[in-house]
Amino acid sequence: MTRNILLLLSVAILCMYFAIAACAPFIAPYTASEITGAPLQPPGNGHLFGTNQVGQDIFSQLVYGAQITLVFGFGSALLSVAISTWAGTVLGYYGGRVDEVVCRILDVMMPIPTFPLLIVLTAFFNPGVIQVSILMGVLGSIHGIRLIRAPALSLSQTPFVEGAKSIGASDFHIISRHILPNLMPIVTTKFVSSSQHYLVMGVGLSFIGLWDTMTVDWGSMIQNAYAYGALSLGLWWWILPPGIAVVGISLALALAGYSLEEIFNPRVGVNRI
Repeated sequence: MTRNILLLLSVAILCMYFAIAACAPFIAPYTASEITGAPLQPPGNGHLFGTNQVGQDIFSQLVYGAQITLVFGFGSALLSVAISTWAGTVLGYYGGRVDEVVCRILDVMMPIPTFPLLIVLTAFFNPGVIQVSILMGVLGSIHGIRLIRAPALSLSQTPFVEGAKSIGASDFHIISRHILPNLMPIVTTKFVSSSQHYLVMGVGLSFIGLWDTMTVDWGSMIQNAYAYGALSLGLWWWILPPGIAVVGISLALALAGYSLEEIFNPRVGVNRI
């Protein structure tokens, strides 16, 4: 019962974030880059969260920033899970020499920390948000391939798969009708956990300033507030809203992953008790 409540709560929070991002032009009173008043105004006077150092409305930036933040979080996770599911399923089903070679390559690449590697690559190539999302998704799929391959290999040796092969079913039919449906719990949980991971990672890259500084997202908002001394000046309305937004969606994704893991694998809940 508790896990169902947590799952519903996390889904409701995520739906709220997506609704805000989708309806940003209707919610935000100004555009993200529009100068709307005097610099560093406190909340009030037509500015729900005040203004930043150049007079831009912080609430409007927060709303529009949700779009970019969700793109590199969920977009990277979607790409990573798609690559992981395809490659892991094919390797686990067919096996053989190619599977052994790919697994050895993955063993070499997996110890490489993703975030420092992303810092180096983004600093060298200076990519945009979409390119960074693709890069995060491709690099993140390395761990996912091994995660998907193991159950795919086990499923390929089950009696119902062997029976399907014996009656002449095609490999595509077996993979799409017998193996992939049984992998969906793992794929779903992986997507949720990856979304949280990449969203926080993208905010970190933006905070460091490794892509276009004109792009408004929650990481760049926090970086901008920190650079202009919002903490030391007591300008809480500038730095707290994007920070709370990041923490809120991160906790929602963590709760969703926690609940899905217990639903799909009840033994996890028993072990925690």
